[in-house]
Amino acid sequence: MLELVLPMTALKSANKELKGMMKTVRIQDIDSLQDEMMDLMDVSNEIQETLGRSYNVPDDIDEDELMGELDALEADMGMENEAGVPSYLQPDKEPDMEELSLPSAPTGHAAGRINPQAEDELGLPAVPNASIRN
Repeated sequence: MLELVLPMTALKSANKELKGMMKTVRIQDIDSLQDEMMDLMDVSNEIQETLGRSYNVPDDIDEDELMGELDALEADMGMENEAGVPSYLQPDKEPDMEELSLPSAPTGHAAGRINPQAEDELGLPAVPNASIRN
């Protein structure tokens, strides 16, 4: 009989505790939490659908071919990075001046002018006087 008394007291105390807990629990709070969880799950599903779009990528893509293209691009970038600056941004190499046979630059104020003109106070060519016709 003692064996039956212990489980009965345990059941009674558990029943009492549950009744006390049920008085503090509000069904409205549980419903609102479940509604919030459903909204969060809907948002999560929308995000997953958006991230899972295919954007018309064909299904029969050869991964080996893509890896080959990627390797070729990396090789091109490696060649550009060896010099530190891409080839299209590197300055043109200047030829040696000895290799070019250019004439020397003229010296003097009016050197090279065939018809030297008068200059105004700013050093610009003077405007010729225009004749006014009647």
